[in-house]
Amino acid sequence: MTVPVIPTERLNLVPMTPTWITALLDGQRPTDFSIPDAWPDEHDRAFLSIRLKDLQNGAPPDWLARSMVLLGTPVMVGHCGFHGPPNTGFAEIGYTVFEPHRRNGYAEESIRGLMSWALETHRHHRFRLSIAPDNEPSLRLAAKLGFAKVGEQIDPIDGLEHVFELELRDDHR
Repeated sequence: MTVPVIPTERLNLVPMTPTWITALLDGQRPTDFSIPDAWPDEHDRAFLSIRLKDLQNGAPPDWLARSMVLLGTPVMVGHCGFHGPPNTGFAEIGYTVFEPHRRNGYAEESIRGLMSWALETHRHHRFRLSIAPDNEPSLRLAAKLGFAKVGEQIDPIDGLEHVFELELRDDHR
């Protein structure tokens, strides 16, 4: 199955393949695009390991991890994607923008791109974010995008997180 790239105004959201993830976890530097030298860090090694297992167990790759790559360049500025296909009615979105590229709107652009793709391709319109209580930029972004806090959870890796949900209308852009 070929998984399409999701284009946004300034980014291509490029699917992470099992081969690409395996190479990173094995210490290789895939040459598709420029990746920060210190990446993946310990946290993202755990994230990549989970997504690799998901892919190996047959999870649909279009609902998983993607690299955020600046249009017209080979520069990866972060990663985003869903935690898997929608379960319990919501598709959970995750994202990380690498330090030198933060505060440029890439997280917002990626989230909007993922939600538009899910709405247009799968008619899916219910989304969730989980955010650490001290992550002020992401909390502000959730509010800006219209997500409402619906509760809290304890993530086994990240600890306490606030849970936010958003339901889009079909005419949302």
